[in-house]
Amino acid sequence: MTGYTLCSAPERPVWGRDRWAVDDDYEMYRSDTYVDIAALPPCPECLRVAELLADPDTAPPLHHSPRPDVEAKSTGEGIRGLLNTDIVTGAPHHRRAAVHLLTFTSVPDQPGFGDLVDVLILEWDSGPDVMMGLVTDWGAVVGFAAAADVPDRDRQMTALAASLAGGPPVGLATAVGLLGDPAAARRVIEALAIAAGHGDRWEITERQTPST
Repeated sequence: MTGYTLCSAPERPVWGRDRWAVDDDYEMYRSDTYVDIAALPPCPECLRVAELLADPDTAPPLHHSPRPDVEAKSTGEGIRGLLNTDIVTGAPHHRRAAVHLLTFTSVPDQPGFGDLVDVLILEWDSGPDVMMGLVTDWGAVVGFAAAADVPDRDRQMTALAASLAGGPPVGLATAVGLLGDPAAARRVIEALAIAAGHGDRWEITERQTPST
């Protein structure tokens, strides 16, 4: 278990995977291995770092495991997967609605869009870490879509997504331009239902156009 931090100060957090390893080995209450972590004295390394924390400019780097490379951000489908993970792990309704719209567009497929998606590493029970994508600057997403080589429909839907997520506000009149695109219009209606908290109750079905 070399390298795991048992006595970190609050300024030096233990990463999720290290914390899981500590919990697994020291908090299973096995009679032959159980150790009360809170009773452990600080190690010399932690005492040295605690002194250096008084001057952040001279503080040494944290000794934790490095974040894994996020290759999923290199493709549009990978980005959609990261954003959808945010939905299934409990995103609020407004963010679910925004992701529902954004992932329908071709904006995530554009080069450089991955830079606008923050990736969080979630500890998931005793299994492997889960990567979740999160858009934190929806205004930047709107600007990205405006300059990207995407259809106007995608720009309109991205603007609506950002508005639902608390970004730059737009009126619902923006959706009027989608009248000639049934698939996009349906996506907008679904997003509004999701934002209202009823996305799991209502299902939109398409009705055949009556013959003349």
